[in-house]
Amino acid sequence: MVCVMLMTLSCKKDDSTATQQTASLSATSQTVTEAAGTASITVTLPATQTSDVTVKATLGGTAILNGDYQLATDTTLTIAAGSTSATLTFDIFDDEVVESSKTINVTFSSSNVKLSNSTATITITDNDTDQSSDGLLSELTWDAGTLVDMDLYLVNNLTTTSDGSIDTYNVLSGSTNSTGFESYLLSNDLDDDTYYVVVAYADGSREVNYELTMKVSGNTILEDSYNFLASEVGYGYFYGPLTKSGTAYSVGKASNSVLWDVKLLVPHLYKGKIAKTK
Repeated sequence: MVCVMLMTLSCKKDDSTATQQTASLSATSQTVTEAAGTASITVTLPATQTSDVTVKATLGGTAILNGDYQLATDTTLTIAAGSTSATLTFDIFDDEVVESSKTINVTFSSSNVKLSNSTATITITDNDTDQSSDGLLSELTWDAGTLVDMDLYLVNNLTTTSDGSIDTYNVLSGSTNSTGFESYLLSNDLDDDTYYVVVAYADGSREVNYELTMKVSGNTILEDSYNFLASEVGYGYFYGPLTKSGTAYSVGKASNSVLWDVKLLVPHLYKGKIAKTK
């Protein structure tokens, strides 16, 4: 009697292994533009199963999560019992920053189904043109992490207090997209004046490491990397003075100014509460 029971258990185990299905991936190598809006990869079984199947997706590549794209679905996919597929979907951000093509590399794994292939790549191509021939172009990017909202503002008429803190300023305009990197053009058509570009941490819950690049006629005149703490939401860093004279721009210390050359001496000037414009 004991022998019969052992043989029965052995048969069940062998049967389970023999009937495990093999899932396949759709679009394992695809290219989309930023304007596409979305991209997706579907995991498909050849037939339904009587229990849920889970597939885990691990992300890599050169594209920045929550900078170039965000997840529209969870990275753990569930193919429900009775179904044959589940889809991993990405929202692609259509910003105005000029960038090289970037990739989202996805590696899939599962403990309860085989995979005919386990990797897929989505290449995101840029659809923007360099506007720096039309003025001073500021481009702002940041690191991967939870979603944050970073903005760029152009201000003038900045005044400081006796201790060097920012007192007043006038917000002219800005780039305030809720998702994706930011780009702002100080146009050659604007009046000759002294301006400041403000990098603002509008919303988020984490420390953010950012990079600011300023270009004129294709030439980089300023590059800076810095960070905001999680507690500094609502604050901004002021870069300037940026002196405009026709189509020429200079970055540095103005005559009789307490503001120093942002490129050579003190890249991160004064931290002050910025005006909300939205």
